[in-house]
Amino acid sequence: MQQDDITSLIKAIHEDRQAVKDKEKRDSWTKYVSLMIVLLAVITAYGSLKSGGYSSKTLLNQAKASDQWSYYQAKSIKRSIAELEARLASDPAKQAAAQESAKRYEREGKEIQATAESLEAASAEAAGHGPPLGNGIAILQIAIAIASVCLLTKRKSMWAASGLLGAAGLAFLIYGLYLVKPAAKEQPQEKPTQASSSPATGSAPAP
Repeated sequence: MQQDDITSLIKAIHEDRQAVKDKEKRDSWTKYVSLMIVLLAVITAYGSLKSGGYSSKTLLNQAKASDQWSYYQAKSIKRSIAELEARLASDPAKQAAAQESAKRYEREGKEIQATAESLEAASAEAAGHGPPLGNGIAILQIAIAIASVCLLTKRKSMWAASGLLGAAGLAFLIYGLYLVKPAAKEQPQEKPTQASSSPATGSAPAP
């Protein structure tokens, strides 16, 4: 009787071990899901870092461009005042000095305008990276969430869906980082030039 009990116990232990091995064999694919989650998390963190950098560049260049346009308007006002002084001056020496000042302000204004337009172009180029990077990060986060649920439910269909979303998010990141072309924005550059042209047109008529 004891021998039968020992045999039954050994058989039960063997069956339990075999069941554990079969379960580990069936669920061995889940380790690849875990590795995929880690990989997607690393890619998402990198994308978030780059997206934050482009956002900072956009705001910084836009602020610098705004300062340059303000400086440009100040130069335009000084040029208009110098042109007015040149027209009203009765002393030829003062008139020549005022004309020279007007020319210098005009030259400096063109240099400032070129700098401001360059900063605006840099800001627009950096801003163009934002939308695809944001979409890619959002898709990658969804892919990570689905993969995490897959580890709990052990459903390979969810693993496949997570992989497809991860590939789509990676494609958005690659596009946002390397394939975005800067968009030419002419209208924001025309507004300051139109505003600066008004003093020139106002000073054009001869007395």
